[in-house]
Amino acid sequence: MKPQQSTKKMTKQMGKRTYTLKEIAQRDFSAGSKEPLQDLAPVFNLVTIKEDLLDEDTDQIRSINMQIPQEEQGSNNKKINSQEKFVLAIDLINQLIKKEIGKTAKALDLEEAELEAWVDLQVMAPKQTLLALLRIAREHNLDPLKDEVSLALYDDCHWQAYITVEGYSKILNRHPAFDGITFIQSEENLNGIPTWMECSIYRKDRILPIIVREYFEEVKGEQAIWKKMPRRMLRHRVMQQCARLAVG
Repeated sequence: MKPQQSTKKMTKQMGKRTYTLKEIAQRDFSAGSKEPLQDLAPVFNLVTIKEDLLDEDTDQIRSINMQIPQEEQGSNNKKINSQEKFVLAIDLINQLIKKEIGKTAKALDLEEAELEAWVDLQVMAPKQTLLALLRIAREHNLDPLKDEVSLALYDDCHWQAYITVEGYSKILNRHPAFDGITFIQSEENLNGIPTWMECSIYRKDRILPIIVREYFEEVKGEQAIWKKMPRRMLRHRVMQQCARLAVG
């Protein structure tokens, strides 16, 4: 094989290795499938990732450097620096989550190990979203173990931490200004399902109620629960949106 062909082949192999590292970073920072997966990917040990990937890449680069001109080696060094930044970013976000778990567990009077185990089970969710969930839980004194805060994955592959119906019900009922809630639905329906539903939340410190209307076609989900209990799910959705405006 000619030296030029060998260089191209080894450079291509290194590119694949770089892509693998990016995939691991994306596993932590991006979204997966909308539906929950039964066979979840294992949790990677970050130290192992750093040793297995960066050290092996370094060996490859040493071999390539023997054949690549000096001016091209600078580009390879940039690739190594990029890989190191990925690992450092993952390390940093994990340290932040570990710290947030301790603060949230203390605020909610939970066992830190129990909360950490719950977080570890959310292997498909991005790290930033888990961090946001923990901060929402602590700020509003909501327990993720009781499903008062949770995670959602949308059609555009965007993850979001959100307060559930149970969480907003807890917030409303302990709010000193909360003065009642009512629901009305449209007389028009499609296959027995009202086309829209309204929620009104009353506050003691407001003259007028906060009113929100949601349309079934705009908010319905693909999960089985939406087909089994469409009216209840529509009521939950409109209540969540109204509560966000009233006490969020």
